[in-house]
Amino acid sequence: MPNRLVNSKSPYLQKAAHQPVDWYEWSEEAFRKAKEEDKPILLSIGGVWCHWCHVMAHESFENPEIARIINENFVAIKVDRDERPDIDRRYQEVVIALTNSGGWPLTVFLTPDGKAFFGGTYFPPEDRWGRLGFKSLLLRIAQLWKEDRDKLLKSAQKVFELLQNYSKQNYKDPVDGDILERGISALLTSIDYQHGGIGSAPKFHHAKAFELLIYHNYFNPSPLLQKAISLSLDAMAKGGVYDHLLGGFFRYSTDDLWHIPHFEKMLYDNAELLSLYSIAYKVFGKKLYKEIAQGIVNYYRLYGYDPQGGFYASQDADIGLLDEGGYYTFTEKEIKEVLTEEEFKIASLYFGFAPMPHEQQKKVLYIKREEEEIAQELNMEPSEVERAINTIKAKLLEYRSKREMPYVDKSIYTNWNSLMVSALCDYWKVFQDPRAREMAEKTIERLLKTHYKEGKVYHKEGLEGFSEDYIFLANALISLFEITQKKEYIEASSEIMKRAIDLFWDNVDWGFYDSSQEGEGLLGIRLKNIQDTPTQSANGTAPYTLLLLGNIKGESFFFDYAEKTLQAFSRFIKDIPMASHSYLISLYAYLRSIYKIETEEFYEDALKFFRPFKIVLRAPVEGLLVCQGQSCQKFENLNQILTGGG
Repeated sequence: MPNRLVNSKSPYLQKAAHQPVDWYEWSEEAFRKAKEEDKPILLSIGGVWCHWCHVMAHESFENPEIARIINENFVAIKVDRDERPDIDRRYQEVVIALTNSGGWPLTVFLTPDGKAFFGGTYFPPEDRWGRLGFKSLLLRIAQLWKEDRDKLLKSAQKVFELLQNYSKQNYKDPVDGDILERGISALLTSIDYQHGGIGSAPKFHHAKAFELLIYHNYFNPSPLLQKAISLSLDAMAKGGVYDHLLGGFFRYSTDDLWHIPHFEKMLYDNAELLSLYSIAYKVFGKKLYKEIAQGIVNYYRLYGYDPQGGFYASQDADIGLLDEGGYYTFTEKEIKEVLTEEEFKIASLYFGFAPMPHEQQKKVLYIKREEEEIAQELNMEPSEVERAINTIKAKLLEYRSKREMPYVDKSIYTNWNSLMVSALCDYWKVFQDPRAREMAEKTIERLLKTHYKEGKVYHKEGLEGFSEDYIFLANALISLFEITQKKEYIEASSEIMKRAIDLFWDNVDWGFYDSSQEGEGLLGIRLKNIQDTPTQSANGTAPYTLLLLGNIKGESFFFDYAEKTLQAFSRFIKDIPMASHSYLISLYAYLRSIYKIETEEFYEDALKFFRPFKIVLRAPVEGLLVCQGQSCQKFENLNQILTGGG
């Protein structure tokens, strides 16, 4: 018999509807029940794409004995982190404070009023691997609740006060170039110059970090910068963290070499990476970067896009019962059966076959050698090798497509869709692909029709939006305005940004709160997000969006809020410069000023050339008018700008 999650609108919660746990959604009803029955709350937060969430669900929440313990001793609440990032953000902070690590599934134990006293991520069902089993943990907490409750309540109050104090900290300070230099220096120090990327495994893409380096290399070109960028972009593009048959990036790499990913595909990752690889191709002209950008667009066009407009949220890592990566991997036997002997020879030179840790016979494809190298070795024309590789990929993709495809979450979230619209505009400026522009416009039209009503932006239909929904949507509307020059887009952007200020602005310490909603648990604590995790942050992106609006609309109001937002987090970024590369990009734009071009005759060409922090407006101007800050200069033609005049 299904539990009450059967009526949920979240695909993640629906998948738990037939578990024997008596789940509640996050609601007043759940907290009321906990208070009335004097029970602690078990809070489980995860996503429909999350492999370890599926593992814990299968091992523990589908286990009748564990479910009985939960139902007898706890009120169980399940939350979809994609749907409610505000809840996830607060309890992640708590678990990180308690254990020094976070992630999903997030497992937190709360008092009936929502204060956390213990938490972690994945727990095995029984004691193993030197870890406390979930069953033992449940029984221990149930016992402590009955026999030593004061200890738990004191712990909960202490954690609550820590989060409350954290939320009230003031980081206001003036901003200057020193913050930017510190940030770039810290980033360059953190690069893995052997394998590419930032830090060590698990390795995430950090698209905004490399976008920042590309901008810095434009103004301060250096071999070290170019190595940091190209080494990392090449490694990610060639690694198993990219789907070489269909396109699109997986969420992160489990190893330093970028070979073995966690196989979920997230819209936000691919949006930020589409922008990055489009810009990188424009700057460096590498064919590989073009293929990657086009591959991302192709994947979403085929499997991640609603024909009515809008991009789907994610694709699961698993097929069947916890078969992570089973859809994407091949045994050597399968590859030999699909390809001819000659094709297998070329495939073995082009691809590396990285074994899955838990099933060595299953291999993840990554690019081992360049096509030109293979052509030399086999005494073939590069074009012949390229044709052969395309045939190999097509055959392997056809074979793979006969398998059960991992689940696609078709939720349309405003924040992530807005990131993809901005990315498609970056892509269009480089490749002039009319399908990309059409997808971007249809998506914005849908968002404005269904996710923007009576001055309110919605995170998804029926759920009020967060500051990132407003700010990312305002930014996407500017991007689309630039390539279409449709005035309704810039007017909507201005309205939405002003509404964001009304709803989320901190009048005392400045910056944008993540949510205007209050409610049970820790939602009474207002947080201002600056860390770029898992996407660029609302407060990191807001200053750049405000600077663009100020330049386009000519309203000093927007400049004031851009400067205040940067100042609001100044000391935080000084102390932790790796926290937000989106903030550092906004700071860079503020320090150098937006590069505004007004032109009629050269509008199309002005869109296409690369320059950081550029905005192009179609205007009845003879030649081109270029303005930066308070200074403007006239040019007769674009060549004068491109050869150093601007």
